[in-house]
Amino acid sequence: MAAAVALLSSGCGGGDSESGPAAGAGGAGGSAGSGATGGSATGGAGGSSSVPLLNAALDGKCPGGKPPGTGVPPGNDLHKVTLDEYPDAVCNDGSPGILYVRAASLPAAKNSWVIHLQAGGSCSSWEECRNRWCAFQSPYDAAKMSSTYAPDVTSASGIFARNAQNSLGPANQVYVYYCSSDAHRGRKGDVVLDDPAGAGPSFRLHFRGFQIVEAVNDALAKGVSSDDGVEKLPSLSQATQIVFSGSSAGSQGQTGVLDYWAGHYPSAKVIGLFDSITDPLPEDIADPAQSSAWDAMVKSNHATVQVGLYDAFLDESCRAMHTGSDAHLCASSAHVRLNHVTTPFFVRQDLTDPVQYDYFQKTGASLDQFATALRTTMLRFGDVVQKAEESIPTAPGVYASDCGQHIILLNNAWFGVAAQQNATLKDGAGTALTAHAALHDWFTGAPKPALDTHPSTLSSCLAATAEQ
Repeated sequence: MAAAVALLSSGCGGGDSESGPAAGAGGAGGSAGSGATGGSATGGAGGSSSVPLLNAALDGKCPGGKPPGTGVPPGNDLHKVTLDEYPDAVCNDGSPGILYVRAASLPAAKNSWVIHLQAGGSCSSWEECRNRWCAFQSPYDAAKMSSTYAPDVTSASGIFARNAQNSLGPANQVYVYYCSSDAHRGRKGDVVLDDPAGAGPSFRLHFRGFQIVEAVNDALAKGVSSDDGVEKLPSLSQATQIVFSGSSAGSQGQTGVLDYWAGHYPSAKVIGLFDSITDPLPEDIADPAQSSAWDAMVKSNHATVQVGLYDAFLDESCRAMHTGSDAHLCASSAHVRLNHVTTPFFVRQDLTDPVQYDYFQKTGASLDQFATALRTTMLRFGDVVQKAEESIPTAPGVYASDCGQHIILLNNAWFGVAAQQNATLKDGAGTALTAHAALHDWFTGAPKPALDTHPSTLSSCLAATAEQ
């Protein structure tokens, strides 16, 4: 344990929709729309296999767009592991789920791990999923619904960077590829989506994000080697320290599964790292009409998307506590983090996150109103130990800038491990902290919560960048 803790203690120098409250609107990968709209869904675990999978159904029938990319940047750092021994761990198009791995670089870090769930929006209707596959009116393409286009080796940056600035760099590294379009939550296969206009082809796809997570957990516990044999990792069951992180859709997924992960590794020091997608609680929205509209979006998404379309795996203790008319609370990232995630976690958020606001503005709110409501919700993390619905023994780490930046964990300068200039945020004592430094201080028992005002007075921002 001492060696594992020392790892984080060193080197600290200084849409498609996502399923936030609601999925379904389309965009760069943030919070929410009003639920699954623009198409009907049928099928399920034993759905109609006579309908072609989306790759076959849409072959030659896309309305435009561009050729698919690679899903992750090709590189020389983390090597691919294909989960072909797990028949249910598949992407939207039925191709096998994958992850990328790199073994620890130092003997002292051999039992330390960073396991990251990739970002990438979601889809929850015929039109959204068609557009996502076709790269039509969508920032994504078929590479976010398939592992077919993924390179054998990808590059490392941000939380995976191996440089003097990143204390997490020497750990065993696992990058879980995102190709299920369900925020890593789904447990349903052979879902059939129909064009409500009747003009486009019906297609079948799988929402099996959680089953990919299950397969990753099982494979890592056994010990994995990359497909090319270059990287071999020890069994995760030997871990003494594990950081489970996620950005955007990955942050949403990680919210639901962090306690699940931790339950498998009771001997390890486990922490979560949530990068974005803490949406405002409805009660923190000053305008009653906006609050009511947001609450309705959360409820609609829970019923039509999380339960109806994905059969989503949501935080288990939340679902046990909220079984009736308030079950929708378990689809709210803010509610779950503030009340039901009992594993220690650090939450990073931007008050003017443009991706989240893209959905929130459907309530009629301005960006200022969104930021004000979100700041009110972020302030609640300081009272979690006293006010949570469950017993939460450790106060979360909090880092909330006001820069208009969506996610940061794979970005050296925004995470705070660049050799030169980094984004910073002043804590309550006026000390400028990078996100990496704030994470380090919280992890080592010297938390320095950093929460900006709106308009900003505490953030030192860089030019906003697209998600990675």
